[in-house]
Amino acid sequence: MTNKSFWVMTSSFCSSEDIKTLSLLYQPLIGPNSLGCYLMLSNLVNPTNLQTDIYKMQYLLDILNFNVETLTNVLDKLNAIGLLTTYEKDNIYLFRLNMPLKPRQFFLDTILGPYLKSEVGDKNFDQLFSYFSSSEVSKKGYKNITKAFDQVYKTKVYEPISSEKFIIGRKNNGGVIIKDAFDFETFYEGLPIRLKKRRIFTKKVISQIASVMYVYNFTEREMIRILSSAYDEENNKIFAEKIGLLAREYFEKNYTESQITFEKQPEVADEVDLRTLKPQDIIAVIGGKMTNNSVALETIRKFIERNAVDIGLINGVIIASIKYTGHVPSLVYLEKVLADWLSKGIKTGKDALRVLQGIPETPKSKTRKRVSDDEPEWLDGIIASFDEEEE
Repeated sequence: MTNKSFWVMTSSFCSSEDIKTLSLLYQPLIGPNSLGCYLMLSNLVNPTNLQTDIYKMQYLLDILNFNVETLTNVLDKLNAIGLLTTYEKDNIYLFRLNMPLKPRQFFLDTILGPYLKSEVGDKNFDQLFSYFSSSEVSKKGYKNITKAFDQVYKTKVYEPISSEKFIIGRKNNGGVIIKDAFDFETFYEGLPIRLKKRRIFTKKVISQIASVMYVYNFTEREMIRILSSAYDEENNKIFAEKIGLLAREYFEKNYTESQITFEKQPEVADEVDLRTLKPQDIIAVIGGKMTNNSVALETIRKFIERNAVDIGLINGVIIASIKYTGHVPSLVYLEKVLADWLSKGIKTGKDALRVLQGIPETPKSKTRKRVSDDEPEWLDGIIASFDEEEE
């Protein structure tokens, strides 16, 4: 590591509220060394271009007073927790700093919230939760009389803002919209009167419903039951994050306790359209009997939501990752594989299918025969990248 270099980039800077979240919520999980490394890297960033110069890794070791083992452990934790994304090219690391979740998102996250509770204990968790929460002020009886922009300002024709520079801000992935698997209008017609309110179904809520139904294979009746529980009567609102939490709880209660098994489908072949595969099919064929179906499906659901690419490509990455690890790996692992594939020109389900046909049946095999002369030249590199990821 000491003979390598690094540079840092980001899309935003931490606010005082972010620092509180990092100190009180993330630090119990990653430790003070990892928090100190994150803040140090952040302070190295030039505010004019949101990146740093290229430094030797030895500089990082010296300024943090870490040895190589400690630094490796720290960077692994930052990667795993989602605060850092690491790339490598020609012995140079690129560290992309990611902004921490908002406190509400952190507590509602199906992994981070429970993990924090297990680390600090129930009493401390409740205190932290109280610190970041406040009582909702009831607006019952009040009428919204807020004026719209065009009620106050005279309407003009404006030229759109055009610039080669970008505006500093947090970058969020849009996620995949699963149109084929979810017809919202038909679903909406079947809702009970209590939930038949257009304005509570924001784009985010609709996207969450689509991904939950796709991943867990719920019926419309089951989905309505989950939405009924997620609906906040007092605020007349459905929280998208709560839908994911309740969906996982429902699945664990009604399916995983009885060890539901999925009917096996044929192995992936030329005529298979990866876009039509369901996560349950993939797990049944490639992953065998999972030890925790709900965790595996929740990981897949988040992977789908966070990455706006062809759904066939998404499924291809999941299949390949399961074949090489023997289980559904972490979200970080899946996204690293996806990034590697995209960098090598694999952008569709058809591209992914060709890669899958070249993956050996035995995980971690170092040698393989080329399937055909038509196989892309970069396939060997992709297979090798899996092996490197596992080492």
